[in-house]
Amino acid sequence: MKQSTTTAVLGRVFGCVQPASRPWIATFVLSSLAFAQGSRDVQELVRLAVGNEQASPFLAKECTYQYHRLVSGKHETLEMIKTSDLIVGKMVQIDNAPLSKAEERKEDDELRRLLGDSSAQQQQRKRQQRFEHYIRELIQSLPQAFRYTETDSETAAAGARLVHLTFQPAPDFHPASAELEVMRGLSGVMVVDDQRKRIVKLDAHLFREVDFGWGLLVHLYKGGNLLLEREPASPPGANVLALTLNIDGRILLFKKLEVHWSFDHFRWFDRSIDLATAVSLLTASDRAGSVSGLRSH
Repeated sequence: MKQSTTTAVLGRVFGCVQPASRPWIATFVLSSLAFAQGSRDVQELVRLAVGNEQASPFLAKECTYQYHRLVSGKHETLEMIKTSDLIVGKMVQIDNAPLSKAEERKEDDELRRLLGDSSAQQQQRKRQQRFEHYIRELIQSLPQAFRYTETDSETAAAGARLVHLTFQPAPDFHPASAELEVMRGLSGVMVVDDQRKRIVKLDAHLFREVDFGWGLLVHLYKGGNLLLEREPASPPGANVLALTLNIDGRILLFKKLEVHWSFDHFRWFDRSIDLATAVSLLTASDRAGSVSGLRSH
């Protein structure tokens, strides 16, 4: 707002009150203008960060990591490798105990079959692409889906300013698809690198129950959470520390939905890794030694 316009607006406001009240109203109006400008800056910061997120893959470099999941009451741990084309993995533990020789042999056979089956590779590639497309839709909606408030800032080890934000659903947000309906039930905390304009932390919680398709398709119970943590000093696409997702609900009214996933122990290759190399590494008798020397945070 230009200075002359601002003065005119304040003049019209002051003309309706007694002179003694004017300093108080001036303070209130100017504070409100400053708050509104600050809110716009925060929304713009999120918009720029989301633009950068969309411009590069979540995992830009080849890496290995651990994937933990809860399946039928059992805790499974998989060793995963992100290649230049696909993400492949091998189960290595059930309830914190290593697999038997027979179970490990079965896992190795599955990987070797995948390596020799181009049709299975294509199906897996399509599943991964659908998942990545959905994640990109969620990220793309972040600036419109929430209202952000800056609560704190800090200086990271690398010197970057990290801006701490809280977020709540925007009352005027209208999801473009049923899958985005979940955004209306989330609130939480986001940390943005103000220099790189990248999201370094996202901690979201489902504070109410959410329905997809009027509850006939999917019903999510409140209490779920999503946590993403990154290392600010590391390059984008090679900076993930951990990712956790917990969701409970039901599908098609009766089928139980349980998603309890976590991803950690990320380590990064300094060379390109294709599918054949990944299968060789995962099926090696000395699997731990075969992926030693990788860079971690």
